[in-house]
Amino acid sequence: MSATIEEKIKLSRRQLKAIPFLVGSPTYTQGCEKAKINKTTLYKWLKNPEFKTELDRQRSEIVEAAFGMIAQNIEKAISTLVGLLDTGDDRVKRLTANDIIGHFLKNKELRDLEERIGRIEEQLETSR
Repeated sequence: MSATIEEKIKLSRRQLKAIPFLVGSPTYTQGCEKAKINKTTLYKWLKNPEFKTELDRQRSEIVEAAFGMIAQNIEKAISTLVGLLDTGDDRVKRLTANDIIGHFLKNKELRDLEERIGRIEEQLETSR
């Protein structure tokens, strides 16, 4: 990383090198081991708002990339799930049907909540 980036976000080279290991590991313990830092050091760094902000920013980038992959493959996943309804195994059919119904109902619930929140926000705006 260039000195200008380090100066801009005011993190040490060691902190900047550690962040990818921390966000790429399932636990801080494993991230610390990979980054070759002590957990005590990490917890000290986490008290630094600039370090925490950069850690969260990089974690968000990974999450956004993962959601992008999900979005690209959602049609295939749905087709696969629906295809399981035609299997000869009644247990698999039942579990698949329950999954599809559950996903449908969750989606309906979220849409209903969005609609209700929208109406509440409109009422609040008009009452101001």
